[in-house]
Amino acid sequence: MNRNSRKIWEKPWNYTEGFIVAAGIALAGLLLQFSLGNIHPADFGFPVNIIIGALFVVGLLSCHFLLKDNHVVRWLSSVRSTLPALLVMLLFIVILGLTPQFTIHEPQEHLPDNIFNSFGWYRMTTSWAFVFLCFYVLVILGFTTLKKTRKPQSWRLIGFYLNHIGLFLALLGGLLGSGDMQRLTMTVVEGNVEWRAQDALGNVLELPIAIELDTFKIEEYPPKLVVIDNHTGMILPENRPESYMFEAVGKTTQLVGNTIEVLEYIPQAAVVRDSAFTSVVPMLMDGAATALKVRVTNPSSKEPVEGWVSNGSYLFPYQVLYIDDNTSVAMPVQEVKKYTSQVTVFTEGGHKKEADIEVNKPLSIEDWIIYQYSYDETMGKYSKTSVFELVRDPWLKVVYTGIFMLLAGALFLFIVGTPKSPKGDFPGAASSNSQ
Repeated sequence: MNRNSRKIWEKPWNYTEGFIVAAGIALAGLLLQFSLGNIHPADFGFPVNIIIGALFVVGLLSCHFLLKDNHVVRWLSSVRSTLPALLVMLLFIVILGLTPQFTIHEPQEHLPDNIFNSFGWYRMTTSWAFVFLCFYVLVILGFTTLKKTRKPQSWRLIGFYLNHIGLFLALLGGLLGSGDMQRLTMTVVEGNVEWRAQDALGNVLELPIAIELDTFKIEEYPPKLVVIDNHTGMILPENRPESYMFEAVGKTTQLVGNTIEVLEYIPQAAVVRDSAFTSVVPMLMDGAATALKVRVTNPSSKEPVEGWVSNGSYLFPYQVLYIDDNTSVAMPVQEVKKYTSQVTVFTEGGHKKEADIEVNKPLSIEDWIIYQYSYDETMGKYSKTSVFELVRDPWLKVVYTGIFMLLAGALFLFIVGTPKSPKGDFPGAASSNSQ
């Protein structure tokens, strides 16, 4: 038989069989997806994930040593199985990047109602097809690495082992560790210590970690002035809203054809009003509002209007200045620039750490990472409550180890270069041709 007319499944297996196997694994995952829905990682937490990981590694080693001459095992360590598996895996990764992703705790009714939801694509990382393909890639990666140990060893292979073992650890750790990951929220009042947190379902859990909130501080951007429609409350012009950020007393700006001059600024003020009179006085205590006194000149009006504008607070109402029957000058709620929680964290292991936690500046202690999540928005800058997100991922060290090995392997190959294959063959070609 001519080599170019080999039939499917005739040894040695080629790329065609590789695509069929990879697609078959994905199809098996889709069938399970239709019948069972997405995987719940909590069902595969400790010790189930440890057992699965141990059986998986033992199975790879057993097949390598006991079935080293088996055609399937040899094919799984060749480029003819690797390339199709990676391409099918890449297809699912592209789909993941193009579709919105939801957590497993998100209510089903919040997900789009279409065929892609049945495929599990809106929760791709917990879909059966994606997980099956990841384990298939791990099988190929494991056999490829083990096969290399039978070849003559050289120090130049250090890069190969770092890359392959690092990728194996990172991928396996990510898959098995998802069952042990905890993502909780903890609400702490200033001056109190809290050790209870809530999961995504609202269940209250007692943790081996406690947070004492020493101080909570909020920094805001300077106040802004806008012109609004009295009937709709929309900022004008509606197609491209204009605003002016306060700079200093005496400054003048143009908003929607109005000339607005800032006459007075009180960063902490009490705003008291009745049907005919508004009084604004300084008040250095919680609940004070920001107030600006402005003069507005409109070309269509005979006389300028003058008065106070305030965004209010939980204690005082907001205050607008009417320009005419249709428009007013208003001050939106000030945007938060930064909020910081000064905390002391205690653990059952005896650790104690003082730190400032901010958005994008978390605190790591033992297996926990503590993020600044939110605060009591009804109290605004006077909030005495801070909300933290606590994430525990005991497998993160395994994943980081794999990533560092990948980086070290890449650096090694950059400096030393890849090992030369005999007679110009590319890596993996010898194993493919030997079949």
